Amino acid sequence: MKRILYLFLTAVLAVTAAACDSDEKDTGAEISAPQLYFPKDQYAIDITTGLSVIFEWENATTGNVVYQVLFDSEEGDFSDPVYVATSDANGFEPSLEIETGTLSTIATLCGGLPGQTLDIKWTVRSIQGTEQAADGQNARTLIVSLPNTVSPLPVTLAIGGTASEGETAGKFNAALPVGTTKGKHIADRESGAMECFTKLTTGGTFTVKDNFDRYYALEEGGIIRCTYEEATENSVETDGVYWIYINFNTMKWSMKRIETVEFWNHPWFGGASQEEMTYTGNGVWEIVDYAWVVTNGSATDTRYYFLATYDDGSVERWSFWDDDCRNNATPEADPKFYNIYRFTHSSLTDEWAHTWKTRENINEGADKLATFRVHMNNTDKADYYHERSFKDK
Repeated sequence: MKRILYLFLTAVLAVTAAACDSDEKDTGAEISAPQLYFPKDQYAIDITTGLSVIFEWENATTGNVVYQVLFDSEEGDFSDPVYVATSDANGFEPSLEIETGTLSTIATLCGGLPGQTLDIKWTVRSIQGTEQAADGQNARTLIVSLPNTVSPLPVTLAIGGTASEGETAGKFNAALPVGTTKGKHIADRESGAMECFTKLTTGGTFTVKDNFDRYYALEEGGIIRCTYEEATENSVETDGVYWIYINFNTMKWSMKRIETVEFWNHPWFGGASQEEMTYTGNGVWEIVDYAWVVTNGSATDTRYYFLATYDDGSVERWSFWDDDCRNNATPEADPKFYNIYRFTHSSLTDEWAHTWKTRENINEGADKLATFRVHMNNTDKADYYHERSFKDK
């Protein structure tokens, strides 16, 4: 009898213990979304600082609740969040630390592009067993600023579209800086910067695309942004030949319309002459069978260069690399002889500085018709250069 009573009491205690354990796991209370503490609403985040962001919210009073932080775009409703992160301690802590790299990824998933500032909504989902709750109506907003960068840097860059020359892709060149000091040309191209001399027309648009098939938008304020696969269309208000400059180190761009490229020569015994050259396409200008005056019968002076005048009033001297063309008798011995280097015209107070000369030892070009061509591209040769030829009148 005692043994039967003992077994009965043991069974009752077991059932009671199981009931108590069940109560600890499931209080029967409906799970609710937690109150959000930090970051505050409209919290601004600059990705470039590299500082992580800590999220905090109200902890549940019932046990065994895990948390997820939900992120969505400004237009989203969290039904399909763009990113879900489990809170610290495998979801049991009411906090989460997120690195800026992850925030950058979230911003990109929300449609953000380099250099843009956008709103990202966040809230917290509480999960207990099969029950869960999240308050999308009282979500908070992060204002995230993405760095305007592109990686890897482009190797080549092309311009195309209905506003471009022949509607075919033209190539950008590694940018050649403009010198400002007599006798000191700049031969090294600018790392991370590209430029081109090309004709653009109104009524159409042009695109800028790199070797990774990424497109770029030329925005107001001189800002360039990578739009990736979106073929952003750019335009000009005036037909003309333009110099376009893009710097991927600063994500800046600039553009100037070239009003004229002129052939300049001035023998010491006569007056200066400036004759406008004709643009033939692909960054090439020419003057053909020009009856230049370089001799007075007893002396010859063939000094010349090219003047590029832009619509903002600035003038560049496209000219010889050295301050004086001393090796003109054997130009083929100097690999840079025909190369064009750019200088700020006003900074060279000597009008004859950095001029080319023909072969003075044989009076080359004297009493001849002269033809000159300027190649401001990297497709005909590796460097900007000019060519010349002469024929009898």
